[in-house]
Amino acid sequence: MSRNRIVLALAGLTLSATLALAEPRFIISYPGGVPQVSITGDYAGSTYTVWRQPASGGAPVRITDNTILCMGSCYAEDLTAVAGESYLYRFDVTMPTEGGANMVLFGPYLATISPALARPVGVFVYPNPGRGPTGVQLHVAGTPGDREVSGEAALYDLAGRRMRIIHQGTIARGLTTLSWDGRDQRGAELAPGVYLLRFTTAAGAAVARVARR
Repeated sequence: MSRNRIVLALAGLTLSATLALAEPRFIISYPGGVPQVSITGDYAGSTYTVWRQPASGGAPVRITDNTILCMGSCYAEDLTAVAGESYLYRFDVTMPTEGGANMVLFGPYLATISPALARPVGVFVYPNPGRGPTGVQLHVAGTPGDREVSGEAALYDLAGRRMRIIHQGTIARGLTTLSWDGRDQRGAELAPGVYLLRFTTAAGAAVARVARR
């Protein structure tokens, strides 16, 4: 093999190793209203543990019961996370290699647990203040197997005029995430100011203050 081919082969191996260990994307979701943290990528055959530490400081705690065998992506449910609190999450992934195993630490990743989970019926808007497309999280206590409830989430100005219906109809138990385009019922961009998002259901109601820039 020529010297140029050797150099190219080594460069390819280096690039492959770099891509394999590139920092993955961190994702937090709420299936059934339970915070679940995960990292993107395929780590099949690896084992991993997930740690959580208060963003304000303190000792990290392991949120996985044991070291878990990864069947693809790495994820964990955080059953003891407190709604509204911010945490740093770390994934310790042990990857098999020809020589044995190699541990790689991913993180820490900063995440805030949705404040909507703090109440039996809750609503949370992000970013807030914001402008343009906005996320809306609606929470109704219960599990996905429980009966759905009817509800409405609507945006009002401070004079009590309804500006936009975000959701109307039945809604599942747990945490539901919706997207609002930042416009009123007529399709016009909402003027800067303060509004109220009211989420009313047969199980109760909640209100969130929404600031638009």
